[in-house]
Amino acid sequence: MSETRHLASIGEIDRATWDSLVPASCFYQSHGWLAGQERPDFATATYTVVSSGSGLLAADRKVLRVGTRTGYHNEFLLAGTESEQRSALAELVEGLADRAAGLGRDALLFDFLTTDSLRLLAGLFPVRAQLRSAEAVVHNEGGTFESYRRLLGRNVRKRDYEVRKFDRAGLRLETAPLSACVDELAPLIGQTMDRYDASLDLAEIRTFLQAQADHLDGLSTVFRVVDAEGGLVGGHIAFAWREMLYARVAGFDYTRTKDAYEYFNAVYYGPLRHMEQHGLSALHLGLSAVKAKVRRGARLHPVWAAVLPLPLVRGAGLTRDDAADQALADSVRAEADGGMNDEEWELSRVTPL
Repeated sequence: MSETRHLASIGEIDRATWDSLVPASCFYQSHGWLAGQERPDFATATYTVVSSGSGLLAADRKVLRVGTRTGYHNEFLLAGTESEQRSALAELVEGLADRAAGLGRDALLFDFLTTDSLRLLAGLFPVRAQLRSAEAVVHNEGGTFESYRRLLGRNVRKRDYEVRKFDRAGLRLETAPLSACVDELAPLIGQTMDRYDASLDLAEIRTFLQAQADHLDGLSTVFRVVDAEGGLVGGHIAFAWREMLYARVAGFDYTRTKDAYEYFNAVYYGPLRHMEQHGLSALHLGLSAVKAKVRRGARLHPVWAAVLPLPLVRGAGLTRDDAADQALADSVRAEADGGMNDEEWELSRVTPL
């Protein structure tokens, strides 16, 4: 007998039990990440779970939309056989619909949903979906820096040059846990955000980093860029989850940078060498700036926004604006100039499971 519950905090759920549902691709749905994102001043979170006995069968997280508020990647967390997963997902969504109705909502929004999760959802309920964006991942199945270099093809000489220029500038990378770097990184991240017109109060940046250090320090690595005098030039925060490393945020002191590809060494090349040492095979780079990411070996995967109107109706169905979705896919293709698997981006194949 299964039970659907709505919980106010991830702290009410056993960490190991929740994380047993979370694969490598879902760090942003891990217990530690969600705990660090619980900010009632920003949004009120509810965790909807379907359980049987002491085990979770399915889980999701609801704020004003369904799924993680940050991270821009959502998948359903499901256990069991294919039939059990479908049954648990149906019960999960019905529980979410009841919750939404109680809050006076007239639809459920699943944002940044993967194609597989979209198809599974559309196999159970009539879904309206729209292509949202493309996320970038370096899939380095060989697991070594040399196997990464082979991914680059004709771009390898340019990337080797970026590494050499960094070294010749007298720069080096050091690693440390996030807890040791919060105070020194916060103002550098602030500088970088200011540079790209995304300013945020320094105290807020520090609070955000400290929350992550409190909940995720054991998964964190800060790649510190240090110059010949020992001064901190910049840093990049990443988190390891299963076999994947997640690039998060970087910041630099632009009075100390040397136009030596500091960003790419801190976010790509240093982490990929680190991954070789720690048995990690994929580097998650998120959304935006897809051309730079593809040129450095990333592949692009579609993510979707999906809406379920309420009251909920059972039955498979998927409605999309084919022309609009194709226009966005073509725009991504033109910007990225590569990195898109033809079969994965053949949008006519996105049908209910």
